[in-house]
Amino acid sequence: MFYIPKDWLKDGNNEKAVHSILEQYLGNSDLKPEGFENDVELVFNELEAIGEAIIIEKIKDGTLRNC
Repeated sequence: MFYIPKDWLKDGNNEKAVHSILEQYLGNSDLKPEGFENDVELVFNELEAIGEAIIIEKIKDGTLRNC
């Protein structure tokens, strides 16, 4: 589960999509020791496609983590 503050979203209409992307690829990251880097790249690609660059930066700088 990921907590995403509203001010991190460029478009509030993307909230469900952002959560869906994060859960799909990173929701069980502790259970995927191999290939995790590929999942992160997929997340970055999908978030970039919907214009959510702030979320990408928060993942990169370690601010956003799976709770």
